[in-house]
Amino acid sequence: MDVNLQPLPALTYITIGGIIDLYVFTGPTVQNVIQQYWDVIGKPLMPPYWTLGFHLCRWGYGTIENLMEVMQDMNEPSNFVDGSHEGCTTNSLDNPPFTPHVYGGNITAKTLCTSAQQYLSSHYNLHSMYGYFEAKATNAALRPILKKRPFVLSRSTFAGSGHYTTHWSGDNAASFTDLYQSIPTILNYNIFGMTFAGAEICGFNDDTTEELCTKWMVLGAFYPFMRNHNAIGAKAQDPAVFSWEAQQIMKQALLMRYSLLPYWYTLFFKASTISTTVIEPLFFEYPNDEITYNIDRQFLVGPAILVSPNLVSNSSTVHAYVPQDVWYEFSSGIQITTVGQYVDFDTPIQKINVHIRGGFIIPMQIPGPNLVIGRGNPFVLLVALSQSGNASGSLFWDDGDSMDTIETETYNYFEFNVTASNVLVINALVTNDKNSSMALGMVKVLGLHRSVTNVNVNGKAYSNFIYNIPDDILLIYGLDLNMLDETSQTIEWTTAD
Repeated sequence: MDVNLQPLPALTYITIGGIIDLYVFTGPTVQNVIQQYWDVIGKPLMPPYWTLGFHLCRWGYGTIENLMEVMQDMNEPSNFVDGSHEGCTTNSLDNPPFTPHVYGGNITAKTLCTSAQQYLSSHYNLHSMYGYFEAKATNAALRPILKKRPFVLSRSTFAGSGHYTTHWSGDNAASFTDLYQSIPTILNYNIFGMTFAGAEICGFNDDTTEELCTKWMVLGAFYPFMRNHNAIGAKAQDPAVFSWEAQQIMKQALLMRYSLLPYWYTLFFKASTISTTVIEPLFFEYPNDEITYNIDRQFLVGPAILVSPNLVSNSSTVHAYVPQDVWYEFSSGIQITTVGQYVDFDTPIQKINVHIRGGFIIPMQIPGPNLVIGRGNPFVLLVALSQSGNASGSLFWDDGDSMDTIETETYNYFEFNVTASNVLVINALVTNDKNSSMALGMVKVLGLHRSVTNVNVNGKAYSNFIYNIPDDILLIYGLDLNMLDETSQTIEWTTAD
């Protein structure tokens, strides 16, 4: 099928035949359209927690010493010849009256003859759904075997595949062009209901460079699915093969990702229950700002984290748009003053531009040596105040890999709210996972423009706090507050007149 965008505007569909079911989703908002679409195709899966970590693999490790496991990734009707060695038939299935703009110029290029018979029907009818059905069957088979949430990874997907599988975008190249193109690709797949999606970091085909791979690893730390993967014959591109400086940059990017995993995990929970995307283009949050409509070199993680990566070789400046809103630099917590326009950010290779939107509370966690150990570490609440001094957020938490925890409500769910009265309220709405450690260790409040004189925790004076006057940041540390102890708990601060 060819789909052409006409200038009217209009869409023109040109197909090789078959039955067309046309759905129209009326919105009216972008998020409404996505919710309506996902109601038809199925909501995205809730991934196992461990799969949010960094994945590393390649095609062609060379020896059994290099790789003790074998990975099979042919999850599509792919073929190294066109059709078959014997050729295809001369009937209308293999010779349709119209050939769309497909790879190789014909519909059997690197795949089966369209007349080939699958179990349900001909390949003509099911080519695009082969990967979908394989993912669905694999997911269903693994659940009773593992008795845990399965992790299925597929390159070949169809509408609704996100309910069963993770998706990666396929064989990209080690180029700055493909580094950039990975952003709109993953944004699109989030819209399509495959929220757990990523691109092959550092590029699959061709040899990467240290600069490209470093910048890609930093960007990839903000992909929903983070995997470094390359082709047979290409030189190694795992972090350990690069310079010490590059390794440290990649390490810091991974630590940043791992510290934000409670926020990521909560986004996946919301995607699988209320149909919100995990990452999104800027215009989702700023529909009245026409400047955001064509921005595809930046993106948002959820509604609250703005990512503006360096996508250009030999460049240390990023020309990025900052929407009209309150924004704080993630690394320093300092509020930026230039908003509602493009800004040139100084971005050496060791830096990524990450900004937190005012009005949101980001649940975080101190990273551990791995995700299993790190899950037991204390939580951190990063409170980014809006112009009026408000902020809100939430946290979903379960054991990380059991099946059907959402359906059985075997999880913990918290909502956090700060009002202009300088009170952080922690409401424990669901507390059915008593085995998880839910200790709050630190609260960091950004954009607090008056000096703090006192802090109270659940009505009792608390002395472990620091107020940074130049940067307007309050840090409340050493809390060890069990968020499961009460249905509602408070942390209050008093400011000087």
